[in-house]
Amino acid sequence: MASDLTVERKYSVIVPHKNSFHLLKRLLDSIPDSPDFQIIIIDDNSNITEKSNLQNHGFNDNVTVIYNSESGGAGKARNIALKHATGKWLLFADADDFFCENMHSLIEPYYNEEADIVYFGTTSVYSDNLTSTAFRHQRYLKLVTDYVHEASQDNEDAMRYYFNPPWGKLIRRKLVEDHNIKFEEILASNDIYFSITTGFHAKKVAATEEVLYTITVTEGSVSNSFSQEHFDARFQAVLKANDFLRAIGKNKYQKSVLYYIGRAYAFGWKYSLYVLQSIIKHRSNLFIGMEKIMGYRTMLSRRENPSFSGNKQA
Repeated sequence: MASDLTVERKYSVIVPHKNSFHLLKRLLDSIPDSPDFQIIIIDDNSNITEKSNLQNHGFNDNVTVIYNSESGGAGKARNIALKHATGKWLLFADADDFFCENMHSLIEPYYNEEADIVYFGTTSVYSDNLTSTAFRHQRYLKLVTDYVHEASQDNEDAMRYYFNPPWGKLIRRKLVEDHNIKFEEILASNDIYFSITTGFHAKKVAATEEVLYTITVTEGSVSNSFSQEHFDARFQAVLKANDFLRAIGKNKYQKSVLYYIGRAYAFGWKYSLYVLQSIIKHRSNLFIGMEKIMGYRTMLSRRENPSFSGNKQA
């Protein structure tokens, strides 16, 4: 049953979906069946079987499924959902992840929070058993932990500009609407610009180490979408983010371009030259991320793992 998209809710949960119905059900089971929650699922042109599963499933009354007839990726799906969101707060989730057991009681104390964004702790597990802790959450949890323990300007800025996935946060819907903030409708890394611009425009932020969200990671999996098109989409997203960060005087929070320098050779020397020229043109800082050189192979593996990309459903 579709929910009434005109009814105002406390929280709007936005979920892009493509060909992962069995995992989507697990995510939905982690969200309270409560009128406080508006759940918007955007199906990104799933195959016939998966679409049939969605159409025939008895969703709760607070769930709406919107079907996008043309594959547009997670960015487009999220933008479609934003047009229908009525909650005071936005939450984002990937279809193969899930929320913590005490989700409602965890976020409810922040309903009247003055901040525009509330950052939460996250964890990650390997998808084959859901018990072994993975690596995916470590960077984001550290950003939150550092700020909670010492609310310095540096730690606050790091959280605002390095916490790039949209999940693991409460984001005030009015902030997004007032500044017309959207996801990039690109093949990969659609969420970077959205996250740094919401971070920039937020008048006040808050944070807690309590874990709201669990990310799943497929161990040893390499994305089958490692194409020049996906690679270039990620590269262009990083360049755009770095341009924005430089424009607002936050140069030190630029994204590392070392991965793109190190991997561009896979698409030929002309493309490698193009990458170098683009980095110089956009004045991206070559020294950011230099410490990762020692862990070069690990960096490449994690970058190309679909669970690391932030676009698992794309």
